[in-house]
Amino acid sequence: MHKTIEEIRRVPKGILEAQKAFERFVNLYEFKIPGEVLFTGCGSSYFLSQLLAMATTHLGGRGVALPCSELLYSREYYPLGAPQLIVSISRSGETTEAIMAIEALNIPKLALTAYESTLSRMADYALIVPTHEESVVMTHSFPAFYFAYLQLLLKSWGRETYNALEISQLTEEVLKAEPYIRDLVDSFDFRNVIFLGSGILYPVALEAMLKMKEMALFWSEAYPTFEVRHGFKSIADEGTLVVLLADRPFDWHEKLTKEFQDQGARVFTVAPENTGADYFLKTQELEGAIAPIVYLPVIQLLAYYKAVQMGLNPDNPRFLSKVVKW
Repeated sequence: MHKTIEEIRRVPKGILEAQKAFERFVNLYEFKIPGEVLFTGCGSSYFLSQLLAMATTHLGGRGVALPCSELLYSREYYPLGAPQLIVSISRSGETTEAIMAIEALNIPKLALTAYESTLSRMADYALIVPTHEESVVMTHSFPAFYFAYLQLLLKSWGRETYNALEISQLTEEVLKAEPYIRDLVDSFDFRNVIFLGSGILYPVALEAMLKMKEMALFWSEAYPTFEVRHGFKSIADEGTLVVLLADRPFDWHEKLTKEFQDQGARVFTVAPENTGADYFLKTQELEGAIAPIVYLPVIQLLAYYKAVQMGLNPDNPRFLSKVVKW
C-alpha cells in the first residue's frame, strides 16, 4: 500500500494532533495574533497561506498572502499594507525560500511547520504541528496546519474555538467516500480536469490542481468558479472532468454545470446540495472559515486514485523531492 493513501486517511487524527499543537502553543507563549498578517509559503504552503489570509480577512482582520519568492524579490508590486506579523509556512521547516522570507521584514515572526527546524528556530514563535509524512506530497498535514492556526486565530481574537473532535469526525465521514471516488476515476478515464471554487474554496481548487499534477503528472487547471466561463471553458470537452467545490450552491452553479455538460464534459460536484452533476458528493454545510477542512480529503483522494489508475507511484512523484532546498 502506498504511504500517500495511508497519510490521506490520517486527516481525522491530524485534526486532533493540530488541537494538541494549538494547546501547547498557548501554554508556551503569551502571544495573540494581531489584526494585519502577512502569510508566505511555497507550493502547497503558499495555497495554505492564501487560505489563512482569507480566513483572517473573513473574521475581521486583514490577511495578505505571497509566495516566498515574490516576497523576497518583487514585493514592491503588491499591496502589503503594514503587516504586524509574518507567518512563514514550511512542512519541513527547511525550505530555502521560507527560511529567507521569514527575515524579509523587520516584524514579529511566526513559523508554521511540522518539525523543530531551522525555520522554527529563526522565528519569534513556532506553531509546530507534528503531522509527519513519509510521502513527498503534502496531504494530512495541510488541513492540520490550517486547523491549528485557525484555532489560534479565534482564541487570539476572543472568539469561540472549534470542537476538534467534532471536526475530526466530519473528516472521517468525508473519507467514507473513498470507494465512490475510486469508482468515479475507474469509470471515467478523463484526459484533463478543471477544479472550481469560490472565495475560501478557491485556494482549495488551486491545491487540488497541484495535487493532481504532483501525484498523477496530469493536466489540471483551477479557476474561481464563474470566471471559468470567460474563455477558460474552451478546454473542456468529452474528456474533461470538472470538479465543482461549492459551500453554498445556488442557481448559477446549476447553470454552469449544464453549460459544461453541453460541451460534453462531466461534472463532479462536492457540496451540500447537488447542482445536476454527473457525480455528486454531499458535504455538510459549514461556516466559511472551517469549510475547507471537509473538501481537502476529497481532492487528495481524487488525485491519488488518478495516479494509481495511470500506474504511477504517488509516493515518489517524478522530479520532486520532499524538501526543496538550494
